[in-house]
Amino acid sequence: MIKISGLSFSYPNTQHNALKDIHLTIKSGTLVLVTGPSGSGKSTLLRCINGLVPHFSGGMIDGEIEVCGINPIRAGVKAMAECVGIVFQEPETQFVYDVVEDEIAFSLENKGIERKEMQKRVSGILEKLGLIELRQRKIRTLSGGEKQKVAIAGALVNQPQVLLLDEPTSQLDPIGAEQILDLIVSLKNDLDLTILLSEHRLERVLAYTDIIANLSQAGTLHSGLPDEILRDMDQVPPIVTIAKHLGIESFPIQPEAFPAVKFMKDIPPQNKRLDIHPVPSQNAISVHNLSVNLNGTQILDHVDLSFETGKIHTLVGLNGAGKTTLLRSIMGFVPFEGTIHILQQEVKQVELRTLIKHVAYLPQNPGDLLFADSVFEEMEITLKNHQLERERSAIIDFIAQFDLDDLANKYPRDLSVGERQRTALAAITIQDPKIILLDEPTRGMDYKAKRHLKAILTAWRNRGKTIIVVTHDIEFAALLADKVTILKSGRIVFSGSPETAFTQIPGFRTQTAQLFPGTDWTVPEDIPF
Repeated sequence: MIKISGLSFSYPNTQHNALKDIHLTIKSGTLVLVTGPSGSGKSTLLRCINGLVPHFSGGMIDGEIEVCGINPIRAGVKAMAECVGIVFQEPETQFVYDVVEDEIAFSLENKGIERKEMQKRVSGILEKLGLIELRQRKIRTLSGGEKQKVAIAGALVNQPQVLLLDEPTSQLDPIGAEQILDLIVSLKNDLDLTILLSEHRLERVLAYTDIIANLSQAGTLHSGLPDEILRDMDQVPPIVTIAKHLGIESFPIQPEAFPAVKFMKDIPPQNKRLDIHPVPSQNAISVHNLSVNLNGTQILDHVDLSFETGKIHTLVGLNGAGKTTLLRSIMGFVPFEGTIHILQQEVKQVELRTLIKHVAYLPQNPGDLLFADSVFEEMEITLKNHQLERERSAIIDFIAQFDLDDLANKYPRDLSVGERQRTALAAITIQDPKIILLDEPTRGMDYKAKRHLKAILTAWRNRGKTIIVVTHDIEFAALLADKVTILKSGRIVFSGSPETAFTQIPGFRTQTAQLFPGTDWTVPEDIPF
């Protein structure tokens, strides 16, 4: 189905190859997991397969690609759209229509599909993806995860032979991610669909994977069976990390197939790791009786919650549960009933320009915050807006902690999603806010980058900052959280310790907790190897 020989590619005005001498052969009906560090060329490889690279990106390309018997380098995007569907990392960038149903039907209209058949296909895919209730919703009112599902529906409705998915579960809750992956695999098996799926959260997708194509930071590729490739990979999910520690040679990729308990049965559970943060706690944010109704939909329903200083709070829950709306309410971005106090001041009584002196907010789409011509200038803009000045060396030192110093002169929108995420985070925090609100901050980040982010956030917490993280990345939340709040249908269903949240609550148990039931171990670091 796909054959790539000697593929090399470099973007315009760059001195290095994004991809270097790639060789890859993929049979029909195969699911290939494309992985590698942030910025290693995963998205670029997918876009070569449907012709977006080089036809839209420009740049220099060498080698041969054959997809469905067509060379996308010669044929271009329009010809490839007949057999290749794609879902981007940022699905909102590919929407054309305002209404869910219209957006899903768009590609069928372009192909001139008869109306009765079009309606049948659209209704079928809406039902399969659990989107029936959203069919008439405005796309702008959807959560990030709901938008991701709509983008996947728009790709699948066209019945492609090859499906390219760029981090398709990055904004989906664990249950939603499993449902989508189950559907994709069933379609793969039923229709002989060939799938290339780029993903950083390997714990979600390894069970569905036939082949791993692992890209290095230099843009080279090593591919093979999962067991073979995982052995040499540095960045692996918790289950593989634990297997390597225990000397298990054949890596199980699902907790139920893991023999770890017999290795650990004689080791008693030990106390949770201590991460001392001696800053005295008080309420930085108090939410009382908060309700939000948008366009006739009840998003939050009488929420009472407090966020203490010197702690990292994580908000988790299913897509559409109201997590993002809660952050936006704190910022005063949406109308709400009830009261919210930040640093003893009521949000409704505080102007935004005053609020942002103390509160930094990172939205789901980091591109919303990036306007400058370079990473360095993004920092300067923030400082200027806050009437602050820093020496150039101080700015470089600040962005170095985000591994951005080598990218200081790069145009932010040319960076990978993970790099843009880190740039936006640096830009909102360079003025040293007291409160930091982060909505899906690990989008586009590999395991190494997430652990680095954890170290940064922990250091800030230990200095007394209040940090609130909305995330569907349960493994990251378990690594990070001091307190966990779970939302469902706009209400709080749990608020308490990460040990309870991530070991006992169905749908939110980490891989480590699944491997070692009865302990309070939530991440590999908890295990007394």
